[in-house]
Amino acid sequence: MRVIKEGKKPVKEIEKQCDRCGCVFAYERGDVNSDQREGCWVYCPTCKKALSVNYFPNY
Repeated sequence: MRVIKEGKKPVKEIEKQCDRCGCVFAYERGDVNSDQREGCWVYCPTCKKALSVNYFPNY
């Protein structure tokens, strides 16, 4: 088998609601920050609070 033209996987957005300000936003794999001790988190785009996420991409 050979690849003629590589495709791109569709972007998988996940919705999250901030428990501080109530903002509902969508984030992608590139928006997730991670640390071995801290886990995974994203920042709320409105109030900048760090929100914990369970993010295990199936890529």
